[in-house]
Amino acid sequence: MRFKIGLFCILWHTAAEAQTDNEVVNQYIEQYLENTIDEIDIQQFASDLLEYYENPLDINKADASELFAATFLDGFQALEIIKHRKRFGNFISIYELQILPSFSTQDIHSFLPFITIKSSFTSSHKISTIWKEGKHQFLALTETSTPRNKGSLIADTLSDLSKSHYTGSSLYHNLRYRFDYKRLISFGINMEKDANEPFFKGENTNGFDYYSFYFAARDIDRVKMLNLGDFQANFGQGLTLSTGLAFGKSSIITNSKRNFDGFGAYRSLRENAYLRGGAIAFQLDKLTFGTFVSYKKVDGNIITPDDPIDNEHITITTNIQEDGGLHRTPSELQDKDAISDFQTGFYLDYKLPCGRVGTVNYYRKLGASLEPNIKPYNQFSFRGNRYYKNGIYYDLVYRNANIYGEVSHSSFEHAVAQVHGALVSLNRVVDLSFVYRNYDKSYITLQSSGFGEGSNAGNERGFYSGFQTRLNSRFTLLGYYDLFTSPWLRFAANAPTSGNDFWAELHFKPSKKFRTYYRYRTETKQRNFGDQNLKQLTLVTTQRHRLHLNFVVNKGIELRNRLEWSIFEENGIKSFGSLMYQDVIYKPLGSKLHLSGRVAYSVMDRFENRIYSFEQVPLYDYPLFTHGFSGFRFYVLTRYKFRKGLDLWLRYGYTQHDAPLNGFESDYTIGSGLQEIAGNKKQTFTLQVRYLIQ
Repeated sequence: MRFKIGLFCILWHTAAEAQTDNEVVNQYIEQYLENTIDEIDIQQFASDLLEYYENPLDINKADASELFAATFLDGFQALEIIKHRKRFGNFISIYELQILPSFSTQDIHSFLPFITIKSSFTSSHKISTIWKEGKHQFLALTETSTPRNKGSLIADTLSDLSKSHYTGSSLYHNLRYRFDYKRLISFGINMEKDANEPFFKGENTNGFDYYSFYFAARDIDRVKMLNLGDFQANFGQGLTLSTGLAFGKSSIITNSKRNFDGFGAYRSLRENAYLRGGAIAFQLDKLTFGTFVSYKKVDGNIITPDDPIDNEHITITTNIQEDGGLHRTPSELQDKDAISDFQTGFYLDYKLPCGRVGTVNYYRKLGASLEPNIKPYNQFSFRGNRYYKNGIYYDLVYRNANIYGEVSHSSFEHAVAQVHGALVSLNRVVDLSFVYRNYDKSYITLQSSGFGEGSNAGNERGFYSGFQTRLNSRFTLLGYYDLFTSPWLRFAANAPTSGNDFWAELHFKPSKKFRTYYRYRTETKQRNFGDQNLKQLTLVTTQRHRLHLNFVVNKGIELRNRLEWSIFEENGIKSFGSLMYQDVIYKPLGSKLHLSGRVAYSVMDRFENRIYSFEQVPLYDYPLFTHGFSGFRFYVLTRYKFRKGLDLWLRYGYTQHDAPLNGFESDYTIGSGLQEIAGNKKQTFTLQVRYLIQ
């Protein structure tokens, strides 16, 4: 019996090692993105996963916060590892995880590249050793599409240059360099030019539109983390300070909890969504103290009217584009780096026998006063050029429960936001998740990512309950129910509103080669209905059904099929949408060539019926595609490994809309505004090259 287990482990390791980093990372990206429709910082997410891949987490040495922060583990799995270590001591083998309720053999197989139990973590501070033993990665991606959009065509006509137009070529390009020495030191530089931005011409003589440099060092003597250049800061449950994007509601019920752990390197291409300067955190026994200073420029729409009182000039802005970064037109270029942004703050984190508690405090001053255009729904939104926020958070483990939360205060109107939750493992087959949140209507939502229905942690109260039950070895049932209200008006809702969201999903896995699941979701909200002068609230309900099948033909070929449909109902009127696709994934073991492709067809009555799907893409590229049209979608991705360390990705995507039968194809367009293209067809070409030295 011992020989069989040993042989099984050897074969398992061999299969895992044969997987490439891109495949392993994509596996987890797909798992998360297919279960949420939230906007996710895919580049940062993939980068964090790759760091675990290259430097596996020691599950014997990792503390509770490190286990909960590990993206590839859900909260219940982290909870069971902690409980097992307390009761039986360290793990002797990774395969000992099989006795824990939340770990299936498939889970353990997928975790292998990310975990270890015998890390011999020795480090040298000699620069020569660090440079020699570190890993260098160069990555370049170029993408273009045809036909050309309206903004580019206007620029070709000199007589029309007075109109809004694009000032650069339609070519998208990014270039990255990254160095990693174990998990101790990392630095790199990222450069990006978005499509239609100028490159070494016009108002952009510096080449790329976006440059980012970061340096990060961790666990050096008492220094837990040191960041220079661009960095991110995420604490507690994301209410007080969170510069990243977090997952929202999904069938992965542990996504309801944020597992933020302080400062970190910023490797993303999301412009403006970072801190720039320096941050340091010290580990003093059970107490961690950290502080940061940041100064940068952010995009904003600047207005400088004359002051009618003393004839001096004042500077105001209607918005801050923290997730901006597009500088294609003269007006967008004018908004670039228009506002100075200074921030400083500190945090304290204290380890308890059962978890941790902490506080985070920061101050922010903008170079212009934020004065959004006055609308009924934003009467209580932040106005001014400076504010501070402070919060207290906790994360505790007691037996089979993880209890967490945060209470945050912002200086504007002294508003308070709070969130409290629990992950509870009742027994071997049932796990539960609960979240209560209460966000004041005046709470400052800038740099917050609290859990909720809306994208901002403001003007919302709600209670979320999720469940996950293993009915038997083949069936798993999971889902959630969320009830929420908005005490004040929202955009497109001229009165307080309420709503509910229900999600249920049944998984069936009779064998290693075949698995399928059925998903049902229904969400009901309230929004405005009526003409411009007389509006009243009406119920809006969206129902979604999904049937998905995966079949592994052999070790190199996998087939995926999906049928999904949506029903949108507003004021008693229903519209429908549907999507079906066939995927073929060809990845033979040990082969240098990998292929994947999809053929899809969608039918949409209106854009509200849109359906999102995950597509195979090059490493770090954005993989979600929006089917908001009736028509055909096709793509193929090729990856070829020329030799060790040198990889090439080629991707071709083709989209064809069903042109109306009562019109001429030449009159049909895709997109709107300057993004509009003539006709009903669009093609996209992507090339990515990576060179790795290790």
